Amino acid sequence: MSVEAAAQPATEQDRRARYDRVTADLDPPLAIVDLAAFDRNAADLARRAAGRPIRVATKSLRCRFLIERALATPGYVGVMCYSLPEALWLHAAGTSDDLLVAYPTVDRAALRALAAADAARPHITIMVDSVAQLDVVDRALGRDHPQVRVCLELDVSWRPLGGRPLVHIGTRRSPVFTPRQAAELAVAISGRAGFALVGVMGYEGQVAGLGDAPPGHPLRGRLIRGIQARSVPELSQRRAETIRQIEAVTRLEFVNGGGTGSLERTALDASVTELTAGSGLVGPTLFDAYTRFTPEPALLFALPVVRRPGPGIATLFAGGYVASGPGTPDRLPQPYLPAGLSLTGVEGAGEVQTPVRGAAADRLVPGDRVWLRHAKAGELAERFAEYHMIAADDEVTVAPTYRGESRCFG
Repeated sequence: MSVEAAAQPATEQDRRARYDRVTADLDPPLAIVDLAAFDRNAADLARRAAGRPIRVATKSLRCRFLIERALATPGYVGVMCYSLPEALWLHAAGTSDDLLVAYPTVDRAALRALAAADAARPHITIMVDSVAQLDVVDRALGRDHPQVRVCLELDVSWRPLGGRPLVHIGTRRSPVFTPRQAAELAVAISGRAGFALVGVMGYEGQVAGLGDAPPGHPLRGRLIRGIQARSVPELSQRRAETIRQIEAVTRLEFVNGGGTGSLERTALDASVTELTAGSGLVGPTLFDAYTRFTPEPALLFALPVVRRPGPGIATLFAGGYVASGPGTPDRLPQPYLPAGLSLTGVEGAGEVQTPVRGAAADRLVPGDRVWLRHAKAGELAERFAEYHMIAADDEVTVAPTYRGESRCFG
C-alpha cells in the first residue's frame, strides 16, 4: 500500500480545524485515525527496519482494518497476537496466515480449538518458556495431540552484574536467560511428542519500550541512554550464541526481536530474522520520549466540553481512559488540540468528567470538543466500539475495533 499523498496540515490549528470539520456531524466521545499519518508511520517503521520484515503487534491496534492495512504495506509480514483465541479468530477472518502468540497460554478451551482446527494449526505458533507450559498443553489435549508449533521466548533484559539476577533491567517475562538454559529447553521441546520448535522470540523492553528522552527528566534520559548503550551489545552477543546453540538442536524458521522503540538497533543483530512493531503505527504519547524517531499522532479521541466552572478551565465529558502500567502520570491521556491545555493535578482524567486548564480553555464553550491522545496504543480500542477513519481526501469511513466486533481477549 502506498503512503497517502496528503501532507500533514501545517499547524496544530489547521489539524484541529480539519478534524473538527470532518467529524462535525458526529457526537463525541469519538475516536479517529488519520490514515495519512498512519501510512507515513508505517513507512517510517519499515525504513528503520532496514529490510527486515516487521510482524504487526495486534495488541497495539485491536482493529482488524488497521492490522490489515499495515499488512498491506511493503515490509510487513505476519502478526504477533496477544492471546490464542485472538489468533484463532484472526486466522478464521482471513487477516493473516502467519500468527505468533506473544504470551504463553493456559486457556484449555483455546488449546482444544487449536488442536481441532486443522486449517489454522499449521499457521499459529504459541509461546513457551518452560516445560511446565508443555505440560499444560498435554493435560488439555492428551499426550497424543496433533503437532503444536511453539516459539521459545528468551529473557533479553540486561543484568549488569555479570548476568546475575540481583539487578534486572527490562521486562519480567521468560526465565530463560542464558544460552545454556535456552539450549536445554530446546532439547526438551524437540524431544517431546506433539510439539515442533519453530521460532525464538525476545522482547528487549529496556530499549524498545523505554523512551530515552523522558520530558522534564534530562538526568533520567541520560541514564536510560547509558543503559541502552551497554545493553544492546551484550544482548547481541548473548542472543547470537543462544541461536547458535538452539540451531545445533533444531532448525528454526524465525528469530523475532525488537519493538517500535528499537527497530534500527535490533535490525543490526545478525541473529534476528524479523522484527515486531505496533505502537509506532499510531503514535501514542509514551512514544514521544525517544530521540531516534518521532511517530505522528495518528490515533486521537475527542471529548465534548460540557461546562465552564471558572476562568481558565473547561470540563469535558468522560475521559478516564488511563493506560495500564505502574500508575504514573505518563499513563494518563493528554489534551492535544487545541494546544495549551493540561489536566488538573487533583482530578486527572475522570470516568465521567475531565477538567482541563490553560489559556485555551477560555475560548471553549459547551458543545466544543477537545482532542486527546492516549498513552498506550491499543488500549483505546477497549473504550470505543468503532474508529472513524479519515482519508487524505477527508472521506470518513467507520471500522469496528475488537470491542465493536464483540471480541474481548483481555
